[in-house]
Amino acid sequence: MTAHGSPRSRSVLVHFGSPTPGPRRLRLLCIAHAGAGAAPFRGWGELVPDWISVVGVRLPGRESRLREPLLTSMEDVARHIVAELEGHTGPVALFGHCFGGPVAFRVAQLLEEARTCEVVRLVTASAPVPGRVADGRLTHELSSDELYASLVGTGAMNDGQFGQSIFGLTENAIRADFQAFETWTSDDFGRIEAPVLAVRGEDDRVLAEESEDEWASFTEGGLATRSVPGGHFLLGADMPGLVDVVVRQLVDDHAGR
Repeated sequence: MTAHGSPRSRSVLVHFGSPTPGPRRLRLLCIAHAGAGAAPFRGWGELVPDWISVVGVRLPGRESRLREPLLTSMEDVARHIVAELEGHTGPVALFGHCFGGPVAFRVAQLLEEARTCEVVRLVTASAPVPGRVADGRLTHELSSDELYASLVGTGAMNDGQFGQSIFGLTENAIRADFQAFETWTSDDFGRIEAPVLAVRGEDDRVLAEESEDEWASFTEGGLATRSVPGGHFLLGADMPGLVDVVVRQLVDDHAGR
């Protein structure tokens, strides 16, 4: 607690492992799905080459930042992350899963505008493009029961012994993230200079087939697409296949530098 009784702000960036020293080190900034923090990326540091430093993003309202005020606009979320990167001048790759995809896209735009570091790649997984909001009721306006059922249906929540308890702890953060995405509107969301790799689960029932192709309109650097075993939620049991695809792309990018 601070002297005034409010919770102390925790860093948004959580580092998993350290790269070997050298000018070609790459920081891989990872942003998870709605309501999640940095924890889904805890094991990634052991699965990437030693010149890649995995950094998970922990937004307010989750994990050690549970008592901090939530962010409900995409611009606030992206700028909150970019502020933590101030002073970093090395190359950066961004990864975003589901909600994290459009967040990573906006972060990449802001970093490219600032010109303080090179964005070498954006990787999205199970991620809708900016503005791709489903018709009908907005997810962040669903009742608790409806939201829980929706998350279970996509595989983002396990309806097991602890499912309801976990949902109770994360519901507010989940709603805030959906609100940030669903209220993010623009006539033109713009593009990034960096190339994009868009990954989709072969059995994804949430995003339309070939939805990853839509990312072509958001990059000047070219689009590559990949499919991996799994459904919409790829940060659980299907994570090794996803990480393998991400690493292969970053290795190829690294070799071409």
